[in-house]
Amino acid sequence: MSKQSLPKELETLLRLTKPKIDELSYETILKQITSSFNWTYFLERAIATNLAGYLLPYPEIGRQYFPTFVDDQIRGYQRKIQLHSSFLREAILEFVPQLDQAKIPYALLKGWDLHFRFGISLKERQISDIDLLIDAKDLNQVQAFFEQLGYTTTRYVYKSKWHERFMRKHAPLQIFKGIVAIDIHTHAFSDEHKLLLELNLSEREIHLVDHIPIALLDKNETALFGLLHFAKHFKSGKTLKVGMLQDLPLYFQLLDRQNSKAQLYQSLIAQIEEVSAAIEHNQLNTFKRFDEVFLRHLTGSQPSRKGKRIDISNRLKPKTSFVNSLVLAFFDLFPNKKYLEAHFGRGSYFKLWRLRLEKALGFAQGK
Repeated sequence: MSKQSLPKELETLLRLTKPKIDELSYETILKQITSSFNWTYFLERAIATNLAGYLLPYPEIGRQYFPTFVDDQIRGYQRKIQLHSSFLREAILEFVPQLDQAKIPYALLKGWDLHFRFGISLKERQISDIDLLIDAKDLNQVQAFFEQLGYTTTRYVYKSKWHERFMRKHAPLQIFKGIVAIDIHTHAFSDEHKLLLELNLSEREIHLVDHIPIALLDKNETALFGLLHFAKHFKSGKTLKVGMLQDLPLYFQLLDRQNSKAQLYQSLIAQIEEVSAAIEHNQLNTFKRFDEVFLRHLTGSQPSRKGKRIDISNRLKPKTSFVNSLVLAFFDLFPNKKYLEAHFGRGSYFKLWRLRLEKALGFAQGK
């Protein structure tokens, strides 16, 4: 696809949503739009990629050039995400003082970090949930804490104690109340992501919001987590949001390149910079790294069978011993009963194990 011309609607979308676009450039791009421009397609992709929130940096100019139905839907999209995010923001300001009172260290991640750190507008960046980092040893206490506040909790069930030790999930606890959803993270990434980043809760930054202390990670740790989080999604290609590109300049602004942790990932960070630069200089059509992931999500097209373009393997990642690998393999085949009950209901171990086997065989036959 890199050899072909990017549809003008998508190129225009990316140009209009560049971070910190100036007023003159914004109006010049809109003036260049011709009568053959497919506004319906433009609007559909703007909403699907989460870029619609960034389309009105100069609302009055937008009103002059966007068709009425486009302008109305963009503004409606912004009102919708602002309302939802406002509910989440109120929930944060309600529970974080109680976390402090309970002496449970935490840090907000991703969208909420950027919102409280930079004042990112809730009309622009869509924030669907709350990501909260805690110490793994506090997981039971945090679950009980939120249950006392009336939240419903869902805990990840491991196949075995060995899986809990060697194959830990980065967000093993989900919490819900109405439209408020919270992901509780105990690690930056899980084993399957092939990334290792130990986040330090002892050196947090405290930001006052409405006279309430809000804890965020150290700025360099925030930058590393954000950049590697982007790389993880780019690599998997499944849950990439094109709007994540808006966060990259902010993370690079926070990054300390001389930091020892940052230097471990300097090659990967350089690849992410290439991605960001290609957007900035409108070079998507000649940049091969976009073939399989970014352009697919930008256009909404189906994936091909080619491999991924960004390499996020970490050579420093500790290896599981041969003996532990055998134990993990055994419990992959024969997981504990709690795991089976979580996925197949109640019954004898043999009955649940057989249901799991039948489901696996069914998937295999359907391929």
